[in-house]
Amino acid sequence: MSKRKYIESHWLVFAAQGLIGLLFGWYVMFTGVTSLTTLVIIVATTLLALAIIDMLNLINRKRRQDAWILTLILALIETVFAVGLLVTINNNPAWPMFILAGYTLFRGLFEILIGFKSMTDPTDRFMWVVCGICGCILAFVIMNSGHFLETTTFIRFFGTYMMIYGVTALIYGVHNKNEQKELKETRSAAAKKAAKTRKSKKSDKKFKLFGRK
Repeated sequence: MSKRKYIESHWLVFAAQGLIGLLFGWYVMFTGVTSLTTLVIIVATTLLALAIIDMLNLINRKRRQDAWILTLILALIETVFAVGLLVTINNNPAWPMFILAGYTLFRGLFEILIGFKSMTDPTDRFMWVVCGICGCILAFVIMNSGHFLETTTFIRFFGTYMMIYGVTALIYGVHNKNEQKELKETRSAAAKKAAKTRKSKKSDKKFKLFGRK
């Protein structure tokens, strides 16, 4: 049995991460919080939540003997960026800005890569590639948002990216759930058909045997 790719992980992985992305994006975009320290803590907590989901996915993939190295790398990178934000929380605001720009660029490139390398469905490929391109563009915007008067503007841009990512992951998760259900039903039907065929062959053999007697 071939090992499943990262993008073939359980649909709840993408649904949960998508929901976290949407909630975070909504919070930083629409609640009007202006404290940089508070927002940086929330960003770090969000990245740690994504890392925890990836670690749970890692455990599940190892149990199923699927490829898990990429999942581990993702969890570690999300943890490193989260810790980096917490360590630099009381330093120059430029540090969190550069860290978020780096993370957004990494996620954008990763999503473009899995879109082109892992996807067979053209709709899924289009969604992930567009999400990745938006991530790369917003990484550049975040990197150059230091000239805005409000010091938390770069986090609003990051919130925009997370909402795009959240919608993409949530849609893909639901779509993946439907595909897995259809695949399960197809395999079940094929197994029943094969069992029926074997039973029919056994009946034919018995009939021929008694017929000869």
